[in-house]
Amino acid sequence: MTAVANVATPSRARTGWVLPVLVVVVAIAVAHWATASYMVGVFHDDGVYALLARAIANGQGFHYSHLPGTPAATHYPPLYPLVLALAWRLAPSFPENVRFLLGLNTLCVGAAALGFWRFVTTRLAWRPGHAAIGALAATLALPVLALSGALLSEPLFLALLWPALLLSERAVESSNSARLLQVGAFVGALMLLRTHALALLLALLLVLALRQRWRDVALVGAAAVLVQLPWQLWTRWSTPHVATPLQGSYGPYLGFIAAGVRDGGMRFVLNTIRVNTLECWLLLQDRFATGLPAPLHSIAIAIALIAMAAGAWGAGRKAPVTIVFLTLYMGIVLLFASPPWRYAWAVWPLFALLMMDGVRTLWRPASNWRLAVTACAAVLGFTYLRTDLHEYATRAWRAPARFPTAQIAPVIAWVRTHTGVHDVVLSEGEQVIALYTGRQVAPPISSTALEYLVPSPSSGNVARLTAMLAAVPARYVVLLAAPMVEAAAVMATQHPGLRPLESLSTGVVYEVVP
Repeated sequence: MTAVANVATPSRARTGWVLPVLVVVVAIAVAHWATASYMVGVFHDDGVYALLARAIANGQGFHYSHLPGTPAATHYPPLYPLVLALAWRLAPSFPENVRFLLGLNTLCVGAAALGFWRFVTTRLAWRPGHAAIGALAATLALPVLALSGALLSEPLFLALLWPALLLSERAVESSNSARLLQVGAFVGALMLLRTHALALLLALLLVLALRQRWRDVALVGAAAVLVQLPWQLWTRWSTPHVATPLQGSYGPYLGFIAAGVRDGGMRFVLNTIRVNTLECWLLLQDRFATGLPAPLHSIAIAIALIAMAAGAWGAGRKAPVTIVFLTLYMGIVLLFASPPWRYAWAVWPLFALLMMDGVRTLWRPASNWRLAVTACAAVLGFTYLRTDLHEYATRAWRAPARFPTAQIAPVIAWVRTHTGVHDVVLSEGEQVIALYTGRQVAPPISSTALEYLVPSPSSGNVARLTAMLAAVPARYVVLLAAPMVEAAAVMATQHPGLRPLESLSTGVVYEVVP
């Protein structure tokens, strides 16, 4: 027995790399298969990221080159546009380079799957084989594939989140100053990729504070602040600033949310939480209740939530920072005046991890109840697998881009053929139009946090369109949404300077007459 064990141990050590490599290869292969070129910008942020990457690659700096005056880009953290700009330099011809740029996301999916495998084997003591299956099931689901199929920062964030969580968990178990400074700097850098990474910094500081390690709190906080400081100073002092009507879409996040709280008060905050909670419930229903009879929807979601809670309870002892991070992260998502699906999908593998680990946690001590636990786990597995198989069969991750692509295509064709290179246009989907026509394009109205809950009335749209025309030297206004067309029609009767020019299949063109 001893001799056999001594022989088998080195053999396992020599072959221990096979499973993680297989996980990476399979994840990259599936992500590559799922990826296809698309009209960049139909999700808004992907278009702005591409515009920023192009501006950086062309030597224009971190500025909105598609807006008149090329103001400083203070809305989006700089790390993903910088990484994307490096890839853009290697393949500068747009839109032919879209598939190449998406290759970065494909690699990130592989790294994220490896990060999942590494995390659960080292922190939660999963068997390597179980970890490999879990990593692929969590990472190759619709949420991750949908985000990796667009030029969005979430895949890179997910790839870096796993090592950040591992380093954070090790840091709270150590008093090594160098390690604490390193993890603080890493988390600070992660906030330069996605602002929501603030939840990880807060989680790390909170866990350290609960253990009364005040010196370590100071070290981690100082390292994160030092990494963030250049960006924060640049956003404050960079010039030129974004014009006031453009602040909602292109100004700092804090000002956007502060304006909503100032104008809507506590009712705005509570209603945002209510709406986002309902949206999260619908997301769970989409993942776990699709295809089930209506009476079973709540039961299936309840099973998923119980499994997540059990997983959080079980993992809380081994990975406290991770559990606190996910709690704070979702708290920020519920408070943020924006649809929560992207933010929840960005950390979807963590939710999948909790469900899987929750089943393990409940099954071990269940004894007489193991049959019930097994049945509930079978329901979870069936609904999860059924949903994913349907989405793979229909390539569901491509569906969200179809309608906006069909809607904006006639506008792009009109702008390309009817405007000069120096003409400025106001239109919805300004980032797409700018990318594919080279014109400077701005949105027709300002964006506010309040309209996430209540659409602006026609009179409000008229006032905001008037303000935008006063701030942006536009020659043409191309409107798609019915409320905006109505507002422009009202405005045209009051202000002869805005006159209808042409009707498109999806919108109306107006000319701004001096």
